[in-house]
Amino acid sequence: MLKFISLGSGSSGNCYCLWTANGGIIIDAGLSIRIMKKAFHAHGLVFSQFRAVLVTHDHADHIKAVGRLAADFGLPVYATSGVHQGIATNYSVYPKLKAEQKRYIEKDVPFTIGDFRITAFDIMHDSTDCVGYCIEACGCRFCLMTDVGCVTERLRHEVGAANFLVIESNHDREMLA
Repeated sequence: MLKFISLGSGSSGNCYCLWTANGGIIIDAGLSIRIMKKAFHAHGLVFSQFRAVLVTHDHADHIKAVGRLAADFGLPVYATSGVHQGIATNYSVYPKLKAEQKRYIEKDVPFTIGDFRITAFDIMHDSTDCVGYCIEACGCRFCLMTDVGCVTERLRHEVGAANFLVIESNHDREMLA
């Protein structure tokens, strides 16, 4: 069975967990480790059941704890080359990721982590190389998109093909202006 929980969504921090009986993945790590530990405890989760962190983009509210998750729990961090560059220069990430902790992905090229077949796809956002994720596991298609500010044909396709969908859409260019 595929399980999902949102630990936080919005400008104060984004973090999502998706898992099966064989392990899980964390998508974004914009909450502090202290808050994540508290939430894990409240939901009966342990860090050792997770195999990796996927990152959607390099804004602090999505990456604040990636360095700590990699260092303290040995979790590799999957992101595009552009997002990894953004993580390396972001002031909020400490400790910085070491080369062996980084896993480079490409948009529209599927990869596998445990039970999960994952494909990253382009999201329009004011960040470096923002992606959404389509994740297939347990006969289900799960799709997660963050900071969606513009609906594209690709997003329409992913929404239509998903069994489960998470959309976080608080990005608004007019509000930013």
